[in-house]
Amino acid sequence: MRIVKLGIGLICLMVLLPQSVGALVAGERPGIHYADQVLFLEKKIVADGRVAWITLAYEDPRTSKTCRNFFDVLGGRELFSDIPEKSWLLVDFELRSLVVDSGFSGDADVASVLACNDYATCCRERDRRHAARPVEPSPGVEEKPRQDKPTQGKPLTLDEVGERLLVGRRLVKAARCRGCHTLEGFGADHAPSLTWRRHKYEPNWLADYLAAPYRMRPAMNNLMMLAYTSPNAVPNLQPAELNAVADYLQQLGWMTSPAKDFRLEPWQNYNCFDCHTRLFKEKPLTFAPTSLSGPSGEKTTSTAALRTCVACHAFGDQQTATKLAAPMALAPDLLLAVEKLQIDYLQAYLEDPGYVQPGSQMPRLNLTEQQLLELRQLFKQLKEALAADEIKPVHRYYRMEKESVE
Repeated sequence: MRIVKLGIGLICLMVLLPQSVGALVAGERPGIHYADQVLFLEKKIVADGRVAWITLAYEDPRTSKTCRNFFDVLGGRELFSDIPEKSWLLVDFELRSLVVDSGFSGDADVASVLACNDYATCCRERDRRHAARPVEPSPGVEEKPRQDKPTQGKPLTLDEVGERLLVGRRLVKAARCRGCHTLEGFGADHAPSLTWRRHKYEPNWLADYLAAPYRMRPAMNNLMMLAYTSPNAVPNLQPAELNAVADYLQQLGWMTSPAKDFRLEPWQNYNCFDCHTRLFKEKPLTFAPTSLSGPSGEKTTSTAALRTCVACHAFGDQQTATKLAAPMALAPDLLLAVEKLQIDYLQAYLEDPGYVQPGSQMPRLNLTEQQLLELRQLFKQLKEALAADEIKPVHRYYRMEKESVE
């Protein structure tokens, strides 16, 4: 991966831009590896002998208030076990989620960290490392093209991206999504929050699901998302509108625009829950578990770490909802979750559910590194089997149609 160096001045500049576009400035930054960043260990929490929380800042907040930019560490927290709080550090990290509002915040995975005596020492070590690196190609020398991010068509301008996200936000308001979901910090809690840290869904999954919602939580028997492509739905979303909503919701995974224009939305008066549950009871939908046979089924039964998961989750026909206690009604079928979620998100969620998905009901399991690796390998194999049609997930689509009024 090409190393991209980002100075403190550039990051501070982001928050000086107008708020109307401030949240869009960092659109391409998550996922990039930053090397030799001089950072300040602002907050460190140790619980049960493990580093539970690390917050890194770009300045010492005790002496400066000019650049309140920081991020929390999810991956690599153990690297800070012997480093005291309020230390200056030289850090290599990969930014994984980002929020730009009155300042820069987010979370990252840290690859390496070096403690320094003070800021000046860190800067000298950073400069020494830069000088020791191979010389960059001279202007006019063709570099090998990157293959990880192909360009398709003409890139959108900042104004076009902003307008597209605004359309998505307006459609979310028109569809009254906050009657059941929490978005950008406000809304009801009848259904899962739509604000999360890190990229969550596989490409195209969200738009496809919005077009035809299907049942994912086997034991839930009183609630189901409506299909907004239904002719009777208000609004009746067209394919281009569904894509705009999906784009907007995906952006919430790692950035948030100022929501002051939407905070007066009267979501408390929508009463979505009563209507949705009534429709569900009038037209119940049974859950059909996906068959896991052959090599895929054998692999799952031999994965010891999976036993921790199926204590609460259904998992195809390997573990059905009928064998689970009633409190597990909110837990989705794990196979369907593997189908829709990115592996990196799944692993981060297993490490710390409440951090990645604020308000999550799933407890922190304190899985070992070996268990996490075992589950990651299983999820990868399941995704490969899904892509090859060796596993054919059963999607029970729900079409709740209102009675027509003559």
